Amino acid sequence: MIDIINLRRALFAPALLLWSIVLPGSQVWSQVGDAALDPMAPLAEAYVRLGLQLQNHDPLEYLYLGPDAWRSAARENPLAMPRIQEELAALQGKIEALPMPATGMDQDRRSVLQGRITAMITRLDILQGRFPASFDEETRLLFGVEAPHYDEDHFRALVAELDELIPGEGALPARVERFRDQFIIPADKVEAVITESVAECRRRTRGHIDLPDNEATSLNITTGKHWVGFAEFQGDSHTTVHINRDVPIHVERVIQLGCHEAYPGHHVHATLVEAELVRKRGWIEYAYIPLHGSQAVIAEGAANYGVDLAFTPAERIAYERSVILPMAGLDGEQLELYYRYFALLDQLNFARNEVARYYLYGGMPREQAIAWLMEFGLESRGTASQRLDFIAAMRSYVINYNYGKTLVRDYVESQAGPDREARWQVFQQVLSTPIQPQQMRQNIAQSVAE
Repeated sequence: MIDIINLRRALFAPALLLWSIVLPGSQVWSQVGDAALDPMAPLAEAYVRLGLQLQNHDPLEYLYLGPDAWRSAARENPLAMPRIQEELAALQGKIEALPMPATGMDQDRRSVLQGRITAMITRLDILQGRFPASFDEETRLLFGVEAPHYDEDHFRALVAELDELIPGEGALPARVERFRDQFIIPADKVEAVITESVAECRRRTRGHIDLPDNEATSLNITTGKHWVGFAEFQGDSHTTVHINRDVPIHVERVIQLGCHEAYPGHHVHATLVEAELVRKRGWIEYAYIPLHGSQAVIAEGAANYGVDLAFTPAERIAYERSVILPMAGLDGEQLELYYRYFALLDQLNFARNEVARYYLYGGMPREQAIAWLMEFGLESRGTASQRLDFIAAMRSYVINYNYGKTLVRDYVESQAGPDREARWQVFQQVLSTPIQPQQMRQNIAQSVAE
């Protein structure tokens, strides 16, 4: 049996993922809002309770900030999956029967919750062996998005560019491995380098986003794990960032880990959700964050885009050359070439979406899917096999890393223009307010038309 959680971390932890949670619910939530003042409150509570029922059947991780008593009640009195779906359908009807809220943000809240209920019903269908009609239909129902299609010629052209770019002789995968190995951070330098990176990412983020005075992260260097790193949100604006020193960390992952896991990525996102939506507004539905729903594509996309927001390409290279590489005792002579390689590799990541599309819905045999990942993802056979196991377990979630970044980047930059401070403001809005991917795409299209 596949260990889904460890497999997910092993493959995607360099740009991880979702927040793990160890939190007494009473720290964040003490009571449900008054239904007379907030007619959505009892419906939001029902959603959370049904979500906790779903987790009795779903092995995937989720974030929970609500009362411990609700989770205990769900575990002690589990409902069958068809019953959960019946309750969710009834809940959807109750939400639709409510008068349309007067304010735009309340309307967005309602729309987002309806999308999350649809995603939950779809996830229950999948757990029972009933699948959507197509890969695109699955991503629309689960995440509210449809990732672009790319053919083999698209990826073949990118591989050809890499073949010209990477120095040395021999097969391209071997040359890529040799080229990358010169930028591995020595194991005994990892803690100091990551500590510096998180501090720099924090400095840059706090200059643009207002965070609670008590917010903080702590770093835990560990060994013997399958993943590189992950953010464990503790609640009350605190996160522990775990880094596995056993897994080689290349230079680009230093800033990736600092930004994606902490600032302005998952730690900042969780902190703002906790402060602005759960505590300030009392929107209890945000106390339950599963791996399905539109928040998944936004969370992963925002954490990935946050790296580019905090550092321009020139700033990133300058910082790594002047600070990170000297700390690690590495030579930066080929750093610009390395980032040209990395930009192409970032585009090749979309090959994983196509493998998932054809493996899950197109009848692509396992061996052909592995060969695809090896040819166009430049992965070893072992890594390609593991990644396919991930796709089998997590299905279309794979799109959230690459397409999610594209969606958030295009939205932020279309709304803010070239001004960096304006981009930070829009980015904070994405993290701290309810928004649907469909709304983001519409706003992008409108900005392009103008």
